Amino acid sequence: MTDSLHLTVTDPSPRRRPTPRLIAAAAGLVTVVAMTAGCCGASFDDKAATTTTSKSATTESDGFDRDATQLGTELINQLDSSITEPDELEAGCLGQALTDALGSSEAQELTTTQNPTSDQLDAISAAFDACVKGTTLAPSLTEGFFSELPGSPTPDQSVVSCVAGEIDGKTGTIIVDSVNSEQSDTLPTEVLATFDVCVPDDIVAGLLVDELTSDGTFDATQAACIADRVAAQLSITELAAAGKSGSSDTVTKLVEDATLACISGT
Repeated sequence: MTDSLHLTVTDPSPRRRPTPRLIAAAAGLVTVVAMTAGCCGASFDDKAATTTTSKSATTESDGFDRDATQLGTELINQLDSSITEPDELEAGCLGQALTDALGSSEAQELTTTQNPTSDQLDAISAAFDACVKGTTLAPSLTEGFFSELPGSPTPDQSVVSCVAGEIDGKTGTIIVDSVNSEQSDTLPTEVLATFDVCVPDDIVAGLLVDELTSDGTFDATQAACIADRVAAQLSITELAAAGKSGSSDTVTKLVEDATLACISGT
């Protein structure tokens, strides 16, 4: 869309301005985030290798303790039911890390508890960060987000790879951030930050076009002009925050400026 495009529409009256519809779209993003925030991943790193040194002598030949592997498998499957047989090394590392941190009995309780304690959340954060790769859970995290967007677009593999890279090494942090945000009714900043980096501008633009055209205020060409101008300047975090609060001076100003520019062709 070029700056020379001229749209033959009149200046919209206050009641026809698109901002409220964009806020409504942003509100939908809050729901999307809430639905996808429970799934995440992390990665092995040098620290993880050293923290499991006492067990590593048997890791390659005999594997982790069967109970630890089973525990890790169950927890990964709870976060992503599509992973019925997670990587055995990841599962064993996860289960062993949690057992070491909490003790066998308390670690096993994690498979049934609905309200983990702060100590348990700390253990979960550290264990997932150290043991579970970002590539393990990035596909379902990404697909879950995209499936709730208008038209349920299929994420490109580059987006999935981006999410995997962003969550690698901090999946446990994202899990705890998600749990805490749900309990405190706040936005999960780590999850949103991941989508800020990885969701392409054209997806954001498509979301805005759908909202701008849904009530007939703008036709597709007009909406595309506005969305193209605005999308690159709006992050998923900003949209989600606008949706949660029901208003946003930033979104309002951006959309109104873009609308006037598209109408005047400047």
